[in-house]
Amino acid sequence: MFKRIGILLVTFVLATAVLSSVVWAETAVPQSDVSVYLPLVFSPAQPPQILSFTANVPIADPGETITLSWETSHATAVTLYHLVGGVFGSFWEVAPTGSMTYTISTSSRNYETFALYASGYEEMYASASLTVPLTCPFTWFFSPEPDVCPQEAALLSASAEQQFEHGVMIWVGEEDRIYVLYDDTIYTDGWNAFTDEWQEGDPVDDPTIVPPPGFYQPQRGFGLIWREQPMVRDRLGWAVAPEAGGDTAVQRTSYYKYNHTYLKALDNNVWHLFPERSDWEKLVPDTIN
Repeated sequence: MFKRIGILLVTFVLATAVLSSVVWAETAVPQSDVSVYLPLVFSPAQPPQILSFTANVPIADPGETITLSWETSHATAVTLYHLVGGVFGSFWEVAPTGSMTYTISTSSRNYETFALYASGYEEMYASASLTVPLTCPFTWFFSPEPDVCPQEAALLSASAEQQFEHGVMIWVGEEDRIYVLYDDTIYTDGWNAFTDEWQEGDPVDDPTIVPPPGFYQPQRGFGLIWREQPMVRDRLGWAVAPEAGGDTAVQRTSYYKYNHTYLKALDNNVWHLFPERSDWEKLVPDTIN
């Protein structure tokens, strides 16, 4: 009996061993079928950079063709702008790194300005500006000179002036224009300008208008404006002397807007007319060229 029990125990142990072996074999997973999960690492987008933005010359002449060059990194789009008076003008979609020729207008003065915008991902961008100074092809007719290049050479012309109770009239023949400068500051405009429409053969004055003693009725172009523009007549009053003739020079500044006008006076001083007809003054220059 004990012999039979021993045989049964041995059989049970062997069976258990075999069963354990089978279970292990069924639950084991081959190495090639194991899925390995690694953490994801995100690389943030790099912001665009402008590494360089240059011109091939340090200073240029009006009318000259220059070369603009640039280099960027991490940019998805690059735009080159030409600025006019600080305002975006023409623009070009360009390569992230490259160059472009640009011909400066012959009427450009003082400097040319450009801006480069490099765009990237997530609305990131970089910008840079470039200013190219320009040579000035003209000189002012008087000194000390304004701190800006004149737009054109001085216009030389026959002229006339007439003093009034409250201002002055100035005729510039080459412009067919009459400037009216007011002494009062009641109105926003300190001066005005009119086309000279008087022609030879037109009435010189109005004989029905009789000035008070010691005063004068303006004649020819001065008189035509004075008679037909009631506000001009009211603001100027009567002429205090006959008109006098001579010569003048006219020049203007070359800003994008709000330009100044300078006229040589008959006494070799300079009439300075401020922008937007706002005001005027009479300058005493060091020299008249």
